[in-house]
Amino acid sequence: MYRVMRLRRLIAVAVVLPVIVMLGIAVLDPAVLSPERATIASLAVAFLVVGHVVLFPNVTLETISLSLGVTALVVAMPVIKIIAGWAPEAHQSAALVLLVTFAVAAMGVLMALLQIVLNILAYSGPLIRLRLKTGLDLPCSATVARRQCALQPQIRRGRLLTGPVDDNGFFNVAVASYHRDDSENPDQPLIVRVDAKVLTETDNRHDVMIVLPNGSVTVTSQCYSPSETGCRLEVTDMPGDFTAGMHALFWLTDQQADNLTEMSDIILGHDARANGLAHAVSLLSVAGMILSPRAPVANRTE
Repeated sequence: MYRVMRLRRLIAVAVVLPVIVMLGIAVLDPAVLSPERATIASLAVAFLVVGHVVLFPNVTLETISLSLGVTALVVAMPVIKIIAGWAPEAHQSAALVLLVTFAVAAMGVLMALLQIVLNILAYSGPLIRLRLKTGLDLPCSATVARRQCALQPQIRRGRLLTGPVDDNGFFNVAVASYHRDDSENPDQPLIVRVDAKVLTETDNRHDVMIVLPNGSVTVTSQCYSPSETGCRLEVTDMPGDFTAGMHALFWLTDQQADNLTEMSDIILGHDARANGLAHAVSLLSVAGMILSPRAPVANRTE
């Protein structure tokens, strides 16, 4: 349920396009796709997208590619039916089954190609500086929230570890990424390292400058204010290396709120729910393992 709620924007975008196409075909040419079948197909696509998001929460571009691939398959179905009709009458059913099977396989190839194209579009282009804002209510005092959420030197919290402050006020930050493995140590998660410096630190505000390995600078501001149930945490980020596509992906996955959920679960002692802690397995990778299995490696050094 958390994944569906957090990825609601992605679900909406991935469902809207095929539904518009199918209902549009039903309105323009009911002989090709009747309104009843279009409605059933739309519901099927919605369940397919939701199921994909629940099982594979960290492959946003694959979800969009799946939506586009299903749309292409629906558009191609009338043509497939016409081609199957060219076969002798006794073999039309078998021809239709074979053509549909080939079409589903072609949709998988199309998904892979679309994912590559979308990945290029998302991470290319000029950098755009936009403020990202979100908030969260916590059932604790502002002092406790600041101590637990603020990025400070020499702390260890969840998958975050920081070092001591140097003469220039900077300290090292190491974050374990559960989405990718270290190429040099495949059994270990990739450790992302950045440098950080506290700019402002008061009882109700904490501003930090983060210098990424590529030299870009991100500034994060956290404000804490008392509320009836505890305190209100407001977070404002100004990323220094985001393109328009990256901003879109960040918005679709509600990533900022997911990060706050990860921190709040640590503070409150809840079970981990954040998508940032979930796996990054994709549907295409599972299909590849099934269609082209590999024998286990007994000794990696060999």
